[in-house]
Amino acid sequence: MAKAEDSNVKRIGEAEERRLKGASLPDLDPLIRASNKLLEGWMAVGNEMLEFGKNRIDQSLELSKAMAQSTSLKEAMDLQAKYTRSIVQDCLSEANKIADLSTRSLVDSLASWQSSDRAAVERAEAAE
Repeated sequence: MAKAEDSNVKRIGEAEERRLKGASLPDLDPLIRASNKLLEGWMAVGNEMLEFGKNRIDQSLELSKAMAQSTSLKEAMDLQAKYTRSIVQDCLSEANKIADLSTRSLVDSLASWQSSDRAAVERAEAAE
């Protein structure tokens, strides 16, 4: 009885193997290209954020030095107010840059995928 079951399992396995060999595999190139585009875009976003952070640290150090050299409380408060205004402006500007880079990255990735799909459809139509 066990041999009959083993031979049935073996036959089913061979039939499944033949069916899989005959099946066409999906073309993953468009997905890989779109993923690469998306990754490149997010790397640009990450680099932009790192650069912004570095600039903020540099400006903070400059403010610290200027405040240490200030001669009055009013001068120190003026320096702090000026610095705070610049932080707000810089952060808003950076948020807009990051939003633009992120959107552009996503659009480029989807456009790459869409153009690959169009080319595949055209090749399939030409083959018919």
